[in-house]
Amino acid sequence: MALAQRYLIRVAFAVCLLAVPFSRAQTPPPTEPAPTQFRVVSIAGVETFLFDVEKKKEMLSAAAGSFSRLYPAPKNREVLFYREVPHPDPQRQPVKTPVARAKLPAQPGPFLILLVKNPPGAELAYQTAVFDQSLDAHPASTYRVFNFSKRRLAVNIADTQMVLPTHEHQTAPYPATRKAWLQVAADEQPDGWLLVSSSPHPVGTNSRTTIFLVDIAPSALDPNPKGIVARRIRESIYTDDQGAQHVR
Repeated sequence: MALAQRYLIRVAFAVCLLAVPFSRAQTPPPTEPAPTQFRVVSIAGVETFLFDVEKKKEMLSAAAGSFSRLYPAPKNREVLFYREVPHPDPQRQPVKTPVARAKLPAQPGPFLILLVKNPPGAELAYQTAVFDQSLDAHPASTYRVFNFSKRRLAVNIADTQMVLPTHEHQTAPYPATRKAWLQVAADEQPDGWLLVSSSPHPVGTNSRTTIFLVDIAPSALDPNPKGIVARRIRESIYTDDQGAQHVR
């Protein structure tokens, strides 16, 4: 009887030894988290920069009328945009000249980095502003209006009223109609509010729209313009088989 018990104990112990590596083999390896991503838009015009992602050089193009493609961010979420200029010694590598910096928040994203030209003499050529561009922050069938005028703006978009200080933004739902009016008045202290823009905008479906309100640049004919330019960027949105929404 004692011999039988010792035999059973040995068999059970051997089975346990075999089961441990088997169970370990069934555990899937840890997966790398998806990289944080961002898009860029320029308030000043078309720009081309470089930035590094874990020592790999990436070229980036930013325009005023459209968002860039999605770019991967460095793991530390600190993005340094730079240009390369020739080194005085032609035998050496080009010199990196920083032009802008951005720090992405510790949220999933993706993010939108806005590039605005700094005045002459600034340390960097551009200042940046970072915004959450996920569908939670900017849902489908909504407008997101940014004020990049030097003045405070009162905005009426699709019968939603908002007052936006400089560099502030707000969202508004699409109307049920096919067309939405955008009306903008500027705070011309001490003269009060001045209507500076009024225009219709078609209302799309399966989309969201970002509107940047920017001062008209001075010219020889109009050195002190009062008007506003409304730059509109629409993104298409689709729903997959599981019911999740995605931005194209």
